[in-house]
Amino acid sequence: MRVLGLATVSTVAVSLCLVGCGSPDEPAPLDGTDVITTPSPSAPPTADPPTDPEIDRARQILGGAQISPDGRYSVTGDGDRVVIRTASGTEFDWFGTGSDWQVGAEFSPDGQRLAVGVQDAVVLYDFATKDPHAVMYPIGGDHLTKPRFSGDGAHLVVEEFDKARNGRFVVFDVRTERPVTSPYPPYIEVSSDPGKIWYASELAVFDGGAKVVAAGEDGFLLWSTRSQTFDWVPCGCRGELAAVDRAGRHVAFGARDGSISMWTVSGPTEVKRWKPPGSGEGAGPPTLTFTEDGRHLLSKAGKDGYVWSVPEGKLVGSWRDAGA
Repeated sequence: MRVLGLATVSTVAVSLCLVGCGSPDEPAPLDGTDVITTPSPSAPPTADPPTDPEIDRARQILGGAQISPDGRYSVTGDGDRVVIRTASGTEFDWFGTGSDWQVGAEFSPDGQRLAVGVQDAVVLYDFATKDPHAVMYPIGGDHLTKPRFSGDGAHLVVEEFDKARNGRFVVFDVRTERPVTSPYPPYIEVSSDPGKIWYASELAVFDGGAKVVAAGEDGFLLWSTRSQTFDWVPCGCRGELAAVDRAGRHVAFGARDGSISMWTVSGPTEVKRWKPPGSGEGAGPPTLTFTEDGRHLLSKAGKDGYVWSVPEGKLVGSWRDAGA
C-alpha cells in the first residue's frame, strides 16, 4: 500500500463511472433524406452476452466495472482510497488520496499502468513497482478528470474541471511527463439546457499526441495540440451521451429519443443513425461504449443491451440483465 503525499495537492478517489483494428467498408454518409432505421433482432435479448472477450469486457464497463484490458485487475474507490483487486477478488494493493471526491480512472492498454485524475495532477500507478507517482500539472486549477491513454500508452489526455466555463484539456507525454494544455474551448450551448456548462463524456488522444477528440452532448470537439486550435462538430442528433473509440476514429451519440448516431472523426461525417429495438419517444438516451479494438459499439437502455458493428451499425448480438 501507499499513502500518496502530494504536498499541497488535494487528491481524490477513483470513479466507477467512466466510461482501435478492422477497416470495414464505410457506408454511404447521410444526405438528409435518410430514414432512421430500427433493426429487428432475430431473437429478443437473452441473459447471455455475446461470447467475445472484447465485448464481454466492454459490457462489464458499461455496467459500471473498471477492469484492466487483460482482465487481471479491477479498481474501485473506497472512501479516500483507490483499491486494486485481482480477478478473484483478492486485494492486490491500495493507495490513499486524501479525498473521496470521485473523478475517474483509466488502465493503460497494456495493463501496466493505472491513471487517476486528482487536483493539479494525474496519479500514475505502476503495477510492476506498486508505485503511485503524481505527474504534476504546473498551471494548476481544478480537478483533472476523465483520463484516457492513447492506443500505444505513450500519451494521456484529461479534461480540466471548471465550474464557471468549459474546461481546458491537457495531454501528458507519459515518458517525459511534459504537459500540453489547450486554450479554453469556445462556448458551447447545450440544447437540452441552455446556459449549462458543456463537459466531455469521453476523450481520445491519437496521432502521437497531436490530436484530441472530446465527445459530449450535441457534438464533439477536435483539438490540434500543435496548432492549438479547436473545431466544433455538431451532431444535429440531439445527443445527450457520447462515446469515442480509443483510436479516435469514431464517435457515437445516444439521443433523447433512444436513437444512436455514428460518426467518423476524419471528415467528419455522420455515417448512420438508427434506433435499437424497443426505442421510442421518451426512451431516453442509451449509454454507450466502444470495445477496446474499436470494432464494436455497445448500447444499453434499462436492462436490454445490444452490440453493433462499427461503423455500419449492424446488430450482431444482444443480452438482457438478470431479473428482467
